[in-house]
Amino acid sequence: MIEVKLKDAEGHLEKLIEDAAAGEEVVITSASGAAVRLVAIPHEGKAEPPPTPSKVIGHALDRFIGTWSAEQEAELLQAIEVFEQVDESFWT
Repeated sequence: MIEVKLKDAEGHLEKLIEDAAAGEEVVITSASGAAVRLVAIPHEGKAEPPPTPSKVIGHALDRFIGTWSAEQEAELLQAIEVFEQVDESFWT
């Protein structure tokens, strides 16, 4: 959950909205004690609601580290394939 004071949210509202749309719980509080929660509105025609944070996997850091192509994923999986094998001689 992201909780931010109103005065701090003013300059970061776009990012907070994007976080809420991605399923993150965003709460904005004021000095008077009032609080609001940003809630994503499902796109028209979309059957299921936006994912909750526990269901969001993999894209939260894309804006910082980028994304992989299918070819890059295949190359990595091939490179680490040797680590998937278990040497049973270490068990004894």
